[in-house]
Amino acid sequence: VGFPRSIYRRMRNIFSLLVRMLLVTLIVLALAGMQLPQTADKLAVVFLVDVSDSMSPRMQESALEYVRTALEEMKADKDQAAVVLFGANAIVEQPMAAALDLSQPGANPITLNTDMAEAIRLALALFPPDSARRMVILSDGVDTVGDAENAAELAAATGVQIDYVPFARQVLPGEILVRDVSIPPRVNEGEVFDLSVNIESDVDTSAILRVLASGQVIEQREIALQEGANRYLVTELQLPDTGFVDFRVQVEPQGADGFYQNNELSAFTEVKGRPTVLLVTPDEREIEFLRPALEESGLLVDVVSPRNLPTGLAPLSEYSSIMLVNTPATELTADRMELLQIYVRDLGGGLVTVGGPNAYGVGGYFETPLEETLPVEMRIRDQERIPSLTMLFVLDRSGSMEIASGPSGFTNLELAKEAIIRSFNFLNDYDRTGVISFDTAAYFVIELQELADTANREALIDRVGALRPGGGTDIFGALEGASQVLPGDTSALKHMILLTDGGANPAGTIELADNMYENYGITLSVVAVGQGYAPWLRNLAAAGRGNFHETFDVSTIPSIFSAETVLATRSYIFEEEFLPVLTGRSPIMDGINAAPTLQGYVATTEKDTATVILRGPEDDPLLASWQYGLGRAVAFTSDASARWASNWVPWSDFARFWSQTVRWTITEGTNSNLEVRVEQRGEQAYLVVDARDDDGAYLNGLNLNSAVVTPGLESETMNIPQVAPGRYEVAFTPEDEGAYFVRVAGAAGGENQNISVAQTGGWVLSYSAEYNLAETDRRFMENISVITGGESLEDKTQSVFAHNLRLEDASEPVWQYLLSLAAFLLILDIAVRRVVITRSDLEAARAAIARSAGVGQAEARRTATSGRLTGLMDAKRSATGSIDADEVAPAASGQSDTSPEEAPRPRPKRGFGRREAPAATAEKKPEPGSLAARLLEKKRQEDN
Repeated sequence: VGFPRSIYRRMRNIFSLLVRMLLVTLIVLALAGMQLPQTADKLAVVFLVDVSDSMSPRMQESALEYVRTALEEMKADKDQAAVVLFGANAIVEQPMAAALDLSQPGANPITLNTDMAEAIRLALALFPPDSARRMVILSDGVDTVGDAENAAELAAATGVQIDYVPFARQVLPGEILVRDVSIPPRVNEGEVFDLSVNIESDVDTSAILRVLASGQVIEQREIALQEGANRYLVTELQLPDTGFVDFRVQVEPQGADGFYQNNELSAFTEVKGRPTVLLVTPDEREIEFLRPALEESGLLVDVVSPRNLPTGLAPLSEYSSIMLVNTPATELTADRMELLQIYVRDLGGGLVTVGGPNAYGVGGYFETPLEETLPVEMRIRDQERIPSLTMLFVLDRSGSMEIASGPSGFTNLELAKEAIIRSFNFLNDYDRTGVISFDTAAYFVIELQELADTANREALIDRVGALRPGGGTDIFGALEGASQVLPGDTSALKHMILLTDGGANPAGTIELADNMYENYGITLSVVAVGQGYAPWLRNLAAAGRGNFHETFDVSTIPSIFSAETVLATRSYIFEEEFLPVLTGRSPIMDGINAAPTLQGYVATTEKDTATVILRGPEDDPLLASWQYGLGRAVAFTSDASARWASNWVPWSDFARFWSQTVRWTITEGTNSNLEVRVEQRGEQAYLVVDARDDDGAYLNGLNLNSAVVTPGLESETMNIPQVAPGRYEVAFTPEDEGAYFVRVAGAAGGENQNISVAQTGGWVLSYSAEYNLAETDRRFMENISVITGGESLEDKTQSVFAHNLRLEDASEPVWQYLLSLAAFLLILDIAVRRVVITRSDLEAARAAIARSAGVGQAEARRTATSGRLTGLMDAKRSATGSIDADEVAPAASGQSDTSPEEAPRPRPKRGFGRREAPAATAEKKPEPGSLAARLLEKKRQEDN
């Protein structure tokens, strides 16, 4: 702000200001990203490599080899490249870079289809902005989904040229495919119909034609195929059962075949008829009175044993409801229980479980899909009703236990460990447990202890999980170890479970088990795995007063253990006469005001969202229901036989009760106002629902939910939004070929209406067009390239990186140069502000130069004297703040040879008050009119 009076200082400050302004300007320009426009001779190339199923492995390798060869022509300072692998989707294999490595491709796109459009759009996002852009597509041109031409137009609009390299499809001789399967979408029960199959072959050959319905072979014949299209008719088919039936047609060539995926195709039909109920029971005496009661109410009834329960969704969907009557989980495999769960949750089926001494907790339902489906839990919440229990697990870990048995692939030992862990979860905190493992010797894996809190349970689970197989089998040693600790245990009940898959020396073992029971009340159950067990193990279980379980399906081991754990507590089966108490209203009890007494039931606990309709003693649920997914489930914890329901069998409302129970679970057909279909649009499938009321008007505002079950039994639950009047639609992505089950259900409520709708449908995803007998589509790829001005680069690897495209305008960033100059100016700025160069400094420099040039001593002295005078004057100027230029003229003129000691002293700095002149300077007054007189006069005026 100040303006120095000294010219020298003014010049220095102005120069410093200019330097500082220039420095700040450079920094601002650098931060603003200043760039210099220029034309860049750069090229970026993206390779799109088709790896769909229509491209054989050899073709894919040839495409990658083409890319590797083309990359050798790259100029490291000017070119960049990227690689995208695509099929039904596109994945970046190598991002844009100056050097690529394609030795080991790692991307794995979905290969069921070819979506070139998605690959083009992904490639557009990889290009840098300052380079010419080229896209090279390496494919057979068989584009099955997407709109590649639209994507090419987008590429042309952004200045990208698309070139292509066609690859000829390799169709092996003898290629056969099932082109079409035709079947009526709906048939009546017992109606005769035909199935038509269209098969295409490129040679004359023979094959086996096989037709399956719901997984069962219903037709198999040898056929003679001629080159071209072949049509075969399977006549006089008849389906006695109702529901949806999936048909699968398979053609097995006698010779070589290119694609196996196109050798089979599925179809659907729906068989209409009366509601059919499937009764599942291990003993038909359990349904002696139940079956006639259901048939009397107009229901069709089928009866199967647990081991014959259908293992597919299609045969299960034939039934409107399924009843498990005193059926233990040990008789049902894990797969069957999972199918029942999907049947209810995703297909809207009905499930009714009827109790007995082999059902619910005592039947091994704990922690199974069946427990998840039912409205009751297997554990009793009131743990005070259960006496303390010590459960000791005796586990065979011989080498044979490492063998995988059954389709699950899990070893016997792994399933045994899972069974022990499930039992841990069932036991209470105050219960005690231990684990003995044995091979040639026995040892405690877990010493007897309380399960206690969660942290201790997890520690016990970890120790069980660490078990590994060993050598031989010493059952006696294991039981002897148990006999040393169990008798002194303080629990009210003591139970052992022995699991083994072989035999051992029985000497003393049976006597030891009998002694432990007779003297200490210790019971022993035996679980024998497979068929190689010793027969005396049955006698061992009898001596231990326990149960003997022979397991051929090892997946039931966890259910056996949980059932044994429940039985050991002796508190889950209530067998006393009681009167059921009505605690909730339900359509199941419509018209029923009272019920007779029952003699027993299995104790359970209702789930939070369940409706308890009848209760027994101890406030336990006797009849409970709930909505589970799209279906409904009911649990009746007593039985339907003369064992516990002896007073119900002659009851006048016995048939009515069971009919209403089953019919409440049947949701299919409650409303036929929905039309459900699936439409495939590209890679996406759309579930479309049209809803109308009985008068044909649109049904709007429905809250519709759907469940789609894939051929792999995986389900996807979705809400279906409304997209138009009466039209509801939702998209999903099918990935597996085959039959899909679709279930739709929903409701709408209002002041004047309460509508409930439900419908089941089916859909078949055929094999992809990748597997059709199609040739390489060169014309399609040529059309794509022409849109962008491209061409075929077949056998032209050297042209891939040719710089023949329109150069892009680019900008060179200059921030680094601006900051470098600013750094230099910062040093100059500091020097200007902090370093002062006076005239004496200049004179001293000149004197030094003179001395080096050989100037005489006299001249040097005069120069030195003048320099000292100049220094004195500079000091004076620094003290006074300014001095006129002529003040130093006499001293610098060099006219006097006065020595430095006689040189005039600098005038003292002017202060705020008057100062007396020193006595030495007052002795001689300056002559009037002289320069000294004028200076003195001026000083006096300033002082005044």
